[in-house]
Amino acid sequence: MGEHKIQLIVPGQERGQSGSFDQTGGRIVLLAGYEPELEIFILWDSGLYPDFTYSRNVQVKAETVYGAFAGKVCQQKRHIRRQKLEIKVETVLTARAKLLEEALLIRMKLTRTRMISG
Repeated sequence: MGEHKIQLIVPGQERGQSGSFDQTGGRIVLLAGYEPELEIFILWDSGLYPDFTYSRNVQVKAETVYGAFAGKVCQQKRHIRRQKLEIKVETVLTARAKLLEEALLIRMKLTRTRMISG
């Protein structure tokens, strides 16, 4: 209750194995979910999940999804615990289909900014 989630599993990943997204060759990986009842797209920062356990959950709060349903691109800050108890702040975006292009541009800008700042 109160949040929507997806589970991370990549092709060939078995239970107990770590997974990662293939970002070689200049690939840009989009980590996205879709809430079909409200027709909302959710965009996470795939670069913040370099090595994940089988079926790892990533979430977004319900109010962020409902904000997008109201007709705007919404943002939510999430604290992610990574290896060695390192904590990163992720910005999750939500948008209806008509604003998906805008949300994707924001996602790319936020990701670029994170990569440049180290």
